[in-house]
Amino acid sequence: MPMDLAQAAWMVRDLGQPVSSVDLEDDSVIAGGWNGLLKKWNGDGDLMWSVQCSDRIEAILRIEDRVIVTSGLHIHCIKSGEIEWTNPLEGSADMLAYHGNEIIATSSVYDIEHCDFMESAVWKFSLEGIMISVERMDERPWFIDASDKLVLGLGRPRCGLLVDGVHKELGIESPVTCGTASVDGIFLGHADGTISSLSGEIMDKTESSVDSIVPIDGGLIAALECGKLVSRSLKNGENWSVAGLQIATHTIGFDNLHWCSRWDSLSGLVEIRDNLGKLIVSAKMSRPRVSDSSGNRISIGFDDGQVIVWERELFQRRLNSKSIGQSAINSTLAAKLRSLRK
Repeated sequence: MPMDLAQAAWMVRDLGQPVSSVDLEDDSVIAGGWNGLLKKWNGDGDLMWSVQCSDRIEAILRIEDRVIVTSGLHIHCIKSGEIEWTNPLEGSADMLAYHGNEIIATSSVYDIEHCDFMESAVWKFSLEGIMISVERMDERPWFIDASDKLVLGLGRPRCGLLVDGVHKELGIESPVTCGTASVDGIFLGHADGTISSLSGEIMDKTESSVDSIVPIDGGLIAALECGKLVSRSLKNGENWSVAGLQIATHTIGFDNLHWCSRWDSLSGLVEIRDNLGKLIVSAKMSRPRVSDSSGNRISIGFDDGQVIVWERELFQRRLNSKSIGQSAINSTLAAKLRSLRK
């Protein structure tokens, strides 16, 4: 008996446009849309504020009582539900980080004729919106982390990393496509399927370009361009792997459950697996776009505008009731079979 994931949700809210970004904390969720609408709900699902930004919301960053977003060609700062300041960037506004009391934003210019990125920039702003500096480069950054040093993973031509503004080669010629940071360190995905550490150590070599990586206890799970998931332990190698449809987004939620959202050009599919890779829930839904998790909650934003949040206790109750219901069905069928044998 399949589980109805929508019925197991803690809350379902409608952004009113396809969801392009979501940021979840236990006491609130912020969602941004493809047409620039940004909304914040509290933990009970009450709307706290709604702001119209310039264009599609790409990234969301919380800094105390401020919310920073990249939106189209701009960076916006929202405070108390109002846009406090806005600054234009050069090209598409991409990633965000907070480092050394400065807001870090990346931007990139795409060359339609050559189908490639021709120039990128790293911008630094004060909390008040004053531009401190801008560094232009030929490479587009595809990963950013500011938990210690400011680390950016670079595409072609240089590839490698920028660490506090200094280029560092990884010994891997393939461009960085994604990355993740955890207590175990920083891990990077590459276009040729390599997964490497910050020092350049090769952790794995997969058969397809690495689209995204999420951390797990003592390891990571990589989503490949071909639709395959690979779970890897830092000590023991591969835990499990599974092939499937194109992966739109994935994250680790409560109880170490892995939530993977796929898309087959017709419908969306959300798969939930335990830490051994066993599929415990599979549900067809609208096209999934983005996801995030925090403590006891997980959220997925969909193409139909829905922002769905699941909470650990309620989810487990629904999951257990599904198991009990399935056991009851199995017992009934077994009883009928026994009666037929008499």
